[in-house]
Parts: sequence; C-alpha cells; structure tokens
Amino acid sequence: MIIDFTVENFLSFKESQTLSLVAQPPYDNHPSHILDTPDEKIKLLKAVVIYGANASGKSNLLSALNYLKNIVANSNKSSVGDNFSATPFLLDKQNKIAPTSFEINFFCENIRYNYIVSLDREKIHFESLSSYPKKQKRNVFTRELVGEKFVYKFGSDLKPERLYDDISQKTLKNALFLSKAVNENSHELLPVYQWFLENLSEEDSIHNVAEKIHSNNEYKENLIEFLSLNDINIIDLNIDRQSFADLLNQDKNIPTEIKEKIIEDNKNSFFYKIQTIHKDCDEDIVSFDFELESRGTHKLFSLSSLIEKTTYTKTFYVDELSADLHPLLVKNFVNTFQNNSNNQLICVTHDTHLIDQNSLRKDQIYFVEKNPEQSSELYSLLEFKVRNDRENWESRYLSGRYGATPAVFDL
Repeated sequence: MIIDFTVENFLSFKESQTLSLVAQPPYDNHPSHILDTPDEKIKLLKAVVIYGANASGKSNLLSALNYLKNIVANSNKSSVGDNFSATPFLLDKQNKIAPTSFEINFFCENIRYNYIVSLDREKIHFESLSSYPKKQKRNVFTRELVGEKFVYKFGSDLKPERLYDDISQKTLKNALFLSKAVNENSHELLPVYQWFLENLSEEDSIHNVAEKIHSNNEYKENLIEFLSLNDINIIDLNIDRQSFADLLNQDKNIPTEIKEKIIEDNKNSFFYKIQTIHKDCDEDIVSFDFELESRGTHKLFSLSSLIEKTTYTKTFYVDELSADLHPLLVKNFVNTFQNNSNNQLICVTHDTHLIDQNSLRKDQIYFVEKNPEQSSELYSLLEFKVRNDRENWESRYLSGRYGATPAVFDL
C-alpha cells in the first residue's frame, strides 16, 4: 500500500509535489473507501482521482511513479556509460542540470518503508531505504555521492556488513543499490524489491488478461460477471493458446538456424487468441473474434485486473481511466472498485461526474495546474472550504472555482 509519493524536477514538475493517500477524518464518511493499515494511526484511501486541463501534467505524475518502478526493476542491468532517461524540468536553466528526485512511503509485509532516490542522467546522487519496524524510523541503508565517491551507511538489518560492502563496490554509479543487492541475492532487501515489481502496476494488457483467463477459470467467471454488470452481453470466453515456436514454424521464409535461435530465446512465450461468445436473436451461440468488440469492451478487459481479489494489496496507476467508457460505466467501475476490492487506485481522468460527494471523499480528489512558470502544481479538494451537504462539487469545478481547468477563448 502506498502512503504517499513525492516527485521533484521531473518533466513538468519543477518543485517538490506530493500525492498523499492518507485518509483524513472523519472516517465514517464512505468507510468502504478506506483501508486499514498495520499502523492504527494511519488509514489509507483506496482511490484518488486526479483532474486538470490538457497538458497540465496529470499524466506526468503517473509517469514518475512508473519511472521509479522501472529503474528499481532494471537499473541492475545497466552497463558502464548507460544513461538514465529521466527528463528534468526543462523550462529552467538550473533545473536542467539539477538531479531528479523521487520519494515513496509504503507498507510492505506489514512494515512501513521510506525509499528516496535522487539522480541525473549519468549517476545516482542519493539513495536511501528506511523502515519503521516498531514505528520508529530506522536506517536500512543510505548511499550518498560525496565528491566523486559514494559513502554508504548500513543499518543493523543488513548483515553481514562485509557482504554489503562488497556489493556496494560492485554497484555502478548508474545503478540502484537496492536493485544490485537483490541481483546479488540479498534476502533482506528482496521483499522491498518485489513490492515495486509486483505491488505497483498499470492496468493489464489484453495479453495478460487472456493469460489469466486461460489459466484461471475463477478469473474468467468473475470477468464475465463484471462485464455483465457493465451492460456488456458476453456470455462466455474462449482462449486459444499457441506457442511462439508453433507460429514461427509456420513461416517457411526464415532460415532454419535463425528460426531455431529465435525459438530457443522465446520457448516460454505464448500468443493468445480471444473469442467472445454471444447469443443471437434466436438464442443461438455466436462467437466473435475479440478484435470485433468495441474499444470500451477492450478497456473493461484491461481494468478487470483491478478488482481481482488478491491476498495482498496492489496499487494500480491508470492514465485516462474514462477513455472509451460511458460516464456511467466509469462511475460504476469506481464504485465497484471501492466497495469490493482491497487494492488501491491512482487514476487520471477528465470525467467530472466523479467529482461528487456520493462517489468520492474530498481527500480522494486531486487537481494539477500549471503555474506562471509552466510548472505543474498538485493540490487536493481538501484545500478548499467545501461543504458536503449543499455544494455541487462538479459544477463548481467546471466553473473554475477550484482551478485546474483550461483557459478557453473564442476565435
């Protein structure tokens, strides 16, 4: 579970901006929208919805979270001379050469963690991981660039220290120590590394959904029910799985040696063909290739993983939640997610129907707006004196009372 996420000097975010998923009192307002945590003093929101004008920087916030996940997953694969792809705020000369920073607070295996990374295109400047095993902050490791050298400090969790000293010597300046240590079989840091890979997720690709349908009949049945609840008349799904090797062998134009090498490299790869099953006007069964289904149906397939019941809480980040979906389906999906899921959702949308006290709490609504320097600023509806009982939040937003709307002029 994410507690909060902070980004600085990344894309349109010049100054430090924080997205908080901490629920604010009163907790009896939409209690189903709140998650309990291992710390009884912290309650978290299941969903936050981010609004703003086009090009305001909403999607850049999700890009920052996704970037942090990807460098944790992949930086240990870096070679000498490889550069980071993070783009700083380019409309300020000082920011162009300043480091980009990310900070995230989260719960992993019932322990609260804080992870900070600061980097430029060539190297890491600062990296630290702290934990709160007994609600008191404790250093796991700290890595700081001092001059041309890295200075490491290891906490008592990382033993034997000589092992981690050795790993630090092997860690390139363009690789995260967290990633390198896990690559060197650090059992102590593995849960945190896996949290980034497995608990942070975008919406599923159609390929991944098809794989789940093929391997998990319960997922398939739940998906069909989910589609039915959203007025999609699909009564069954068929999945045809074909290995990459079988498909490649059908191509007679590829030389044998090259074909064998490609097959060896992709021996565990499969392709899935989805067929949706409908009834015609005579109640007879008719199958469609998935490509014939609407873009809205495709979107619902991708979103289905968000309401999948799991034994642990995942945090999903979804750009353009409302793309290809009717506003009523968007509202129904968010309600279903909050009432039936134990996951978290951070999403960007232009569908203002959700800016409503019957759908969301005030602390679940965020806005992004460009300031005069063209830098994105993030703020919550909580910053306004908004009444739950009388005000129409949506109309007030569209009238510009909360900012974060486009300035439109007549030609």
